[in-house]
Amino acid sequence: MITIYSENKSPRLLYTLEVIFKRCLGLDYKLITDWDKFKKIDLPRINYSERDYKKSLRIVPHKLLFEDEIRDINPKVKDWDGLPAFFQTYKKGDCPFDLFAATFYLVSRYEEYLDFKPDQHGRFPATESLAYKEEFLEQPIVNDWAARLVALLEKDYPDYAFQHNDFQFISTIDVDMAFSYKHKGVWRNLGGFTRELLNLDLKKLDKRIRVLTDQEEDPFDNFRYQEKLHDSLGVEVIYFILLGDHGKYDKNIDWDNDAFVDIIQSLAEKHEVGIHPSYYSNKVKKKVGEEIERLQSITVSTIESSRQHFLKLDIRETYKVLMQNGILRDHSMGYSEVTGFRAGICSSYPFFDLVKNESREFILYPFAVMDVALNHFMKLSPEEAIQKVQLLMDRVKKHKGLFISVFHNESLSDFDNWEGWRTVYEAILQMATHEHYSVPA
Repeated sequence: MITIYSENKSPRLLYTLEVIFKRCLGLDYKLITDWDKFKKIDLPRINYSERDYKKSLRIVPHKLLFEDEIRDINPKVKDWDGLPAFFQTYKKGDCPFDLFAATFYLVSRYEEYLDFKPDQHGRFPATESLAYKEEFLEQPIVNDWAARLVALLEKDYPDYAFQHNDFQFISTIDVDMAFSYKHKGVWRNLGGFTRELLNLDLKKLDKRIRVLTDQEEDPFDNFRYQEKLHDSLGVEVIYFILLGDHGKYDKNIDWDNDAFVDIIQSLAEKHEVGIHPSYYSNKVKKKVGEEIERLQSITVSTIESSRQHFLKLDIRETYKVLMQNGILRDHSMGYSEVTGFRAGICSSYPFFDLVKNESREFILYPFAVMDVALNHFMKLSPEEAIQKVQLLMDRVKKHKGLFISVFHNESLSDFDNWEGWRTVYEAILQMATHEHYSVPA
């Protein structure tokens, strides 16, 4: 048990302690406001106050955790023995900044409630984030801080048995389009034929003809390959299914197509299946409930997990809508254009509603890598992508954290722009399931 003293309790402080000690470290803790009682405790102690007391680790508070409004903040990042840190409050102390306030700022996504310049899809771009600007986006900095905090406590309590979590890995696969050519109807395929002829894309044209004449499997329908791979390694997988009506950014086939339904039901027999709320559902909120009902009717089960299609995440609105529709867990916390830790953390954690200034029973699962970031935006080769993922996963393993990857059945097609990318996915699974796996030279 770690005891923390604070003169006052607040929703933000209670939430932050839960994230750091329970979620990041797997440790029990207690917050007390009785100073005399605190001084008598003979266990690891943290003095989170202006009071001076030599026999405990002291963190001087920044005012952020005792406020209830949302205001413009521009943190100044300093170096703390090799780690970036901000909200400096106690220059001479072992912990010279308010580690709790800095953690809250990142995991609550405070900066996403402030004014920012959205990208073409109305999203908060990575380039607007403090972590990107200060070049620590690829560090799970909250877990780094938590580990440094434990190290400081261990100096005074070397015999104390600090517990730790175990490393976890979850593979998540988004099914935006279950089929590349099949089951799309005459007009969509005719449009594809015309486009490929005009562009003289003979490779795609040949593939389309061979698939539609049943000479080859549809490249996006590679679920048997996935199942064989996942079974061989015992990997936990969550599938997120797009069931929105067809539109500019929602291009799956009809949600009630028999072949599509068969795939979903087959996946649901072995794995968790979640909803992939459509791009259009961000404009028409009632569509979220309709799409969840579609998936529940197919799987004959309650749907509790989600990831936003195109990662269309509005921190003020998206989670509220999902909670209203019975969703308990969301996997949208990450970026599609770069790798790294959007919330600075490699642990699952509860959502804090800054507008209501309260923690919610709604759990966020941040991911570290997405296939389109590696390939389309960062322009990495498969070999470079594997190296990048190993760097990030090693940082998560160091903290026995949670590593989540995002792929699509499209990127596992081994076709067109995704040729050679199965090797990346297979390498990620090997890294996650083999303790001493290393990337071949």
